[in-house]
Amino acid sequence: MSINNEKKISSAAKNYADAIVDMIRDNNLSFDDVAKDMSVIKEALVNSEDLSAVMINPSINLEVKKDIIISVFKDRVSQSLLNYLQILVEKNRIGEFPQIYSQFIIKMNEVNNIQPVTVVSAVELNPEQKLRIVSKLSEKLKKTVLPDWCVDESIIAGIIIKIYDNVIDMSVRHRIDKLNKSLLLSNK
Repeated sequence: MSINNEKKISSAAKNYADAIVDMIRDNNLSFDDVAKDMSVIKEALVNSEDLSAVMINPSINLEVKKDIIISVFKDRVSQSLLNYLQILVEKNRIGEFPQIYSQFIIKMNEVNNIQPVTVVSAVELNPEQKLRIVSKLSEKLKKTVLPDWCVDESIIAGIIIKIYDNVIDMSVRHRIDKLNKSLLLSNK
């Protein structure tokens, strides 16, 4: 087992992410600076199997884990986040840091009125098409859209827009699937 499980975000991870947002507000910290530090921490925890193994090993003393956290991050992140990491170690939540990070990014985007979206198209879109899509989404969502562009030839034509768990499927494949289901139901 490693510290790389981001599948489902636990309620504890959401609470710990909220605590970071509160810390930023209470201490007048910069969201961008904290986000950079959080990214450094996540990369270290996810990419170092040794560090990950030590942090989630229940047989290693908490003080030893805290000392390791301090030695690894003292010159790389702010003191506020170093203190935060020590609390995660004390509460045996350091293994949830990738989830906490993901939830923090969602919160940061909310604060900055940014909406990440994934746009899937059958072919590579040209810059003008991308600009039109981003413009329409920004207007509709009343947010700054941060697009992630993907190509999936299996959708035949059209686009699919994913906003977190919401999917707007305007692909030809989707229309064909709907037509097939409709025909199957009408033949029964």
